[in-house]
Amino acid sequence: MHSRVSMIVPCYNKVKYISDMLDSVIKQEWDNIEVVLVNDGSSDGTREIMSNYTEKLESRGYTVVILDQENQGVASAIKNGLEHISGEFVCFPDCDDILHTEYVSAMVSALKSFPNTNCVVCDVVGNGRVSWSPSKNERSEVTLLQNDQHILLKKFILASFFQSACVMMMRTSLLSKLGIAQNFITNVKTTQEQQIWLPILTSETTIVHVNRKLYTYVEREMSIETSVKDIQAIYQYAEDRYELSRDILTNYVSSAENLNLFLKLSSIVKYHMILARINKYGLDEHKPKNIEEYIELVNSGGLIPFKLTTQIVDEFGFGMVSSAVNYYLTEYTPEKRKEVLFNRGKQNRLIAYGAGRIAERLLPIFIKLNLVPDEVWDTKACPGDHFHEIPLMKPTFESLTKKDTIILFIYDKKEVEQTLHKTDANVFYYQDLLIESFLEAQLNVN
Repeated sequence: MHSRVSMIVPCYNKVKYISDMLDSVIKQEWDNIEVVLVNDGSSDGTREIMSNYTEKLESRGYTVVILDQENQGVASAIKNGLEHISGEFVCFPDCDDILHTEYVSAMVSALKSFPNTNCVVCDVVGNGRVSWSPSKNERSEVTLLQNDQHILLKKFILASFFQSACVMMMRTSLLSKLGIAQNFITNVKTTQEQQIWLPILTSETTIVHVNRKLYTYVEREMSIETSVKDIQAIYQYAEDRYELSRDILTNYVSSAENLNLFLKLSSIVKYHMILARINKYGLDEHKPKNIEEYIELVNSGGLIPFKLTTQIVDEFGFGMVSSAVNYYLTEYTPEKRKEVLFNRGKQNRLIAYGAGRIAERLLPIFIKLNLVPDEVWDTKACPGDHFHEIPLMKPTFESLTKKDTIILFIYDKKEVEQTLHKTDANVFYYQDLLIESFLEAQLNVN
């Protein structure tokens, strides 16, 4: 018999979407699921949909628990659900998203393959594209991610690791071990993700990753993440998230030195959040002030070995600079760029793959950092074409040798990546290489 999986689904006024989620639950290739539906004071017919689906879910062999509460927010709904589960494993899908048929089975299987690991994550699709994956170099379906020196915790704080609890599953024994339900803070207006992820990443040394797109995130206009548009509301939301992280970390991190570092990182990501929304909603008049405060925070914290300036941000863009700072703080090594430069010294071909929006935006920065491709490959190229004055041509995979180096300026093109990895060429992803090159340039200047 399958182990029981408890699925906590908080719901508030999602009458248009909850049926799609529950239909995807019914289609799971797993026969022992406890569906805990928490109605957070809905007034639009969501509660009636829950009742209508009870028979369908029970006919599938599932246990259904419906909990009604006054509207108190998603954190309160999660805490309520946690107090009513009985499964060996627990997961937290949103009521307006969609599950792959193997969402439960693949993640349970992965956890059973690693009996000493308590948490698993899967890849997520957002609006038809993969919105996050921990490592572009992973080729196996299941990988064990190491959390040595709290590397995954640092990445989570800096928004460089899974931010959603919807794509994870954990052993319920971990809930008791960490006292997550007892310590859950309910009087908050932000999302619940930090209250689940931060305790786990302060405690666990490994996380299992299922390298498959098992969860579809459907972005709604009025979700918490997308509805904060007024500048004062943006500031308040970012501050609320920082304060929540601070309270959780203070509760779970015993080392004063580590706590100090994690709080600095939490302050940094607050500005990421503010500036991302300023850009998204065209609030450009607030950008200079927040960039200056971000620069002062990074420099005063002594977090990087060079001085950040407004000139650097103006030259490369805030997105590039903030990504480089995050990368330095979590996983910087200069090896990739050194390997490319070594190959260039031997007069081998450096080829940029892709001439779309990514290359249009980023290739000039590569050129500025003295990483100039000999050729640019794109399937839409025509004879005699050029891209940023570099010859543009159709891919000729059969021409590649171990002396050639490819930089991928594409996103989520698995077939191309797999084809290139079957050749003898050296293959790099633009993200890592660009950041490495930027950091090397700043370190050399300083």
